[in-house]
Amino acid sequence: MDEEHFVVYESSIGYISIVMKKGKVVSLDVTDKGMYEARKMVLSLHPDATESMASFKTIRTLLDRYLQGREVDFDVEVDISRLGVFTQTVLNELRKVPRGEVKTYGWLAKKIGKPGAARAVGQALRRNPIPIIIPCHRIIRDDGTIGGFSMGVSIKEKLLSLEGVKVGKR
Repeated sequence: MDEEHFVVYESSIGYISIVMKKGKVVSLDVTDKGMYEARKMVLSLHPDATESMASFKTIRTLLDRYLQGREVDFDVEVDISRLGVFTQTVLNELRKVPRGEVKTYGWLAKKIGKPGAARAVGQALRRNPIPIIIPCHRIIRDDGTIGGFSMGVSIKEKLLSLEGVKVGKR
């Protein structure tokens, strides 16, 4: 059996939970529901995972720096292999969007060779198990408004603000 580890800790945007399997990040989530609820959610999705602070020193340092508004290269290994091929293609292309820039769902659809698939791209982003590291917050609606975000629009706004980006409301 592949050993999974997780950590939950409080940050400036809420309680961050990260799950790693075989040394690769498989999940990242943020909630404002508290430490207990965050742990409970992790264990409901990863019942065999064990809590381990040591496994997450590097990723926590990178996230802390990012949340302080510093430029960070999230050069960490991720595992999105359990997702469909289309979603993997979208998320891999998304990782190339630089800090401080926003692109649109339509732009991303064209970039992967699927013009007209903006809605499908939005659904793929919704399935992103590793937001922030795979920066789906950098994708906005074609009309220039913020669009949705799996962890809530207010967190998306905070993340974009950290990167110096302001966009219109829905």
